[in-house]
Amino acid sequence: MTYSEILLDVNDGVATVTLNRPEARNALGGTLRDDFAQVTQNLSERAGKDISAVVMAGAGKSFCAGGDLRVLKEMSAKGPEAMEARMHESHATLVKWLDLPVPTIAAVHGAAAGAGFSLAIACDFVFAAPSARFIMSFGRIGLVPDWGAMYLLPRLIGLQRAKDLVFTARDIDADAACEMGLVYELVAEDRLRGHAQEFAAKFTNASPEAIGMAKQIMGAALETDRATALTAEASAQATANASDYHRAAVERFLAKEPAIFNWES
Repeated sequence: MTYSEILLDVNDGVATVTLNRPEARNALGGTLRDDFAQVTQNLSERAGKDISAVVMAGAGKSFCAGGDLRVLKEMSAKGPEAMEARMHESHATLVKWLDLPVPTIAAVHGAAAGAGFSLAIACDFVFAAPSARFIMSFGRIGLVPDWGAMYLLPRLIGLQRAKDLVFTARDIDADAACEMGLVYELVAEDRLRGHAQEFAAKFTNASPEAIGMAKQIMGAALETDRATALTAEASAQATANASDYHRAAVERFLAKEPAIFNWES
């Protein structure tokens, strides 16, 4: 499947999704937004089969500059019901992305603004080049954060810091983002994409079933009571324990054979 404003490349189990609208700094307009929904559906069908991890990057000088202002102007003229419907569509895509049963990695350079910031933190890991700038820019045009940012951001950096970035709409550089816990690792720009892909490739032999269940349980951890979390853990462990992957991995350990999945190898 091909897309107009997204490039999808799958190599040895690592899918690289490139937002490819560089002339607009990869602003999440109509076609790119639709392409992202389609590629997310594609990935959800293939994750754990021929895809073991996903890298998201941006073409040109930016990761993603956020929403397309022309589209936002059009939506404003249509009234709040149209915007709410559009947001529900975006959220359906976001939920599919968050629920991918494989690790997702954002490789951020240049601006990650507005919805671009949201997409970056919707990934399990964020790698950033020194040129990266993170801007929760919605407040600059009288909007609230979307694409899940008000759910994800407080969980990453705490409520007070999240309010700071949302209320002030100020930009922060890669070093500050790393100090806050938004960025997992800083990487030289010429190595950014390759490093993210190498990191992703380490998950090639990991169990997508185990990672998928762990992602789901940890994703709900902050709003789940202890008893519910432990019940979910018990159910997930029972499922994992009965899996063919687990049985094969245990047999290898007992036979003193190389592990199926070893991060250090």
